Amino acid sequence: MPVAYDFSFDGEAVRTFAQCDAREQRLLLDACEQVARHPASSGDCSMRGSDGRENELLDLGGFVLTFWSDHAVRVVRITAIERI
Repeated sequence: MPVAYDFSFDGEAVRTFAQCDAREQRLLLDACEQVARHPASSGDCSMRGSDGRENELLDLGGFVLTFWSDHAVRVVRITAIERI
């Protein structure tokens, strides 16, 4: 069984996360941990970023989580958290 990846937040994601209440933060952390356990899985859709990298978008109900898996260092990069 493959070992789960770690995850990290980019600055934009940290700022949004910090503005969330405790319940929302737990929801977001649970989603990040789930994505890190399955780093090869796809989100609900994908979008190419300005850097040319393919990003996955995961709809969490009240939030959209944007991420990509850095397989070289076994980390899922959470690039954005958007409240919807």
